[in-house]
Amino acid sequence: MQSHPQSLSESVLATGSSAPDPVVAPCPILAAVKARAKVLKKFRKNERKRYFFSWCACFHALGFSF
Repeated sequence: MQSHPQSLSESVLATGSSAPDPVVAPCPILAAVKARAKVLKKFRKNERKRYFFSWCACFHALGFSF
């Protein structure tokens, strides 16, 4: 017994007329731009965290619990 019966239209096999899409080679410039954007995003994130933790350390040094 099948838990999910399928209709015949869903199980039609592909014919020879439908050719597979050609594989597109990745663009090295686009890859470099994306890599640089990722590095900049990570740098900004680390700067925000460093700034926040410096405030926490400052408050801790002053005697506040933060």
